[in-house]
Amino acid sequence: MDELLISAMLEYLKKGMRVALCEIVHKEGSAPRDVGARMVVGEDGRRFGTIGGGVFEAELVSDAVKAILEGRSRLVKYSFTDKPVEGAKETGLICGGVLWVFIDVFTPVPRAVVVGLGNVGRPLVSILKLLGFDVVALDTSTESERIARDAGVSSVFIGSVEELASKIGEAVRKRDYVFIVYGDIEADYVFTKESLKSGAEAVWLLGSRRKVYEFVKKLASEGFSPDDLARRLRGPIGLDIGADTPEEIAVSVGAELVALRRGAKVESLNVVPKAVADLSKS
Repeated sequence: MDELLISAMLEYLKKGMRVALCEIVHKEGSAPRDVGARMVVGEDGRRFGTIGGGVFEAELVSDAVKAILEGRSRLVKYSFTDKPVEGAKETGLICGGVLWVFIDVFTPVPRAVVVGLGNVGRPLVSILKLLGFDVVALDTSTESERIARDAGVSSVFIGSVEELASKIGEAVRKRDYVFIVYGDIEADYVFTKESLKSGAEAVWLLGSRRKVYEFVKKLASEGFSPDDLARRLRGPIGLDIGADTPEEIAVSVGAELVALRRGAKVESLNVVPKAVADLSKS
């Protein structure tokens, strides 16, 4: 494969973004390009290389972006004739042939950002690694750097609460899951607020129901959208399995994450949607 296409794909994946490799895999008759021609399309619609140009390429980019957003690869048939071809999309071109293009969607390794490597944070990192996540850690303790490295995290940020808060925007990528398990109420609020400002897929907050309610109320008063809070903030985190020890809590959080990603219906401790609804009534 062309080095430019490989570099483009890797760049998207490193940023936590999906990307598609579009390749002509079959051809009948006359068409703009031959079998083996490739083009890369990012989830933002940018294209690298060419597979034919013009209206055909524009249609292919549109199809690739749809496949990327759905996270599903697909085979698409395009017609370059002046008559209908069964199962083929019309391009409006009259080269005379038909092309089959495989749109292969690549998704980056899921990543979790764990803020706090205390009693719950340490076993949570291990659980997330077992679930196939790339893990980034942030903490204020210098000892946490060794703990993080031993646990196999890909990178660790050590600093004051203020320094870590300023790092969150840099550390968190689009579609990342952020777990706030630091354990100090004021620091947790700062970390939660900065995480919600980022492109994180979801922000998971460890704490009591009262803590979550207070955070939701304060975040809403500072301008955060109730809809966004209900969609992206979770807390208390974990499934209701009677977890007591830090290790059990970490297991319950990991189980909830699996359930959400698999679309399973389970009994969660999350009260954010109810807190948002109650806030709107007050």
